Amino acid sequence: MTERMGTVRHAVCGLVRAALIGCAGLAPLLGGGDAGGQGEQVVEVTIKEYTFVTRQVPLQLNVPTVIEIRNEDAVRHDFGSRMFDGALTRVESGGVVSYGRGIGGVFLDPARSASIRFTIERPGRYEFRCSLHTNMKGEILLMSVGAV
Repeated sequence: MTERMGTVRHAVCGLVRAALIGCAGLAPLLGGGDAGGQGEQVVEVTIKEYTFVTRQVPLQLNVPTVIEIRNEDAVRHDFGSRMFDGALTRVESGGVVSYGRGIGGVFLDPARSASIRFTIERPGRYEFRCSLHTNMKGEILLMSVGAV
């Protein structure tokens, strides 16, 4: 009986260890720390006078990224992008948190803000836009180290 309990305990510990390792990549999205000891890289986007005003640090691949968006206009806007396609994404807006794959963006009422957390895995030029006002566009540029 003692040998069997030891085997069961070993199996349960193995499952818990596998679950923790499997979830380690979700920690930054679920609010549980950062990846590999690196903090989040922040991109600030302000919506003002039907324009996206972007402030960003030089972005690195495979580092958790947060896009902080604030709508300073008197009308509702959308912030959407294909950069989130296939990426595990967490959106916080108005006290509601959504996360998963296939989140394309967020709608923002006047004087509201949102945070979008994800990890950029490919270099490139990532366009974002407002689906309600098609002339509103902006971009985030991520170049690989070799391209600089």
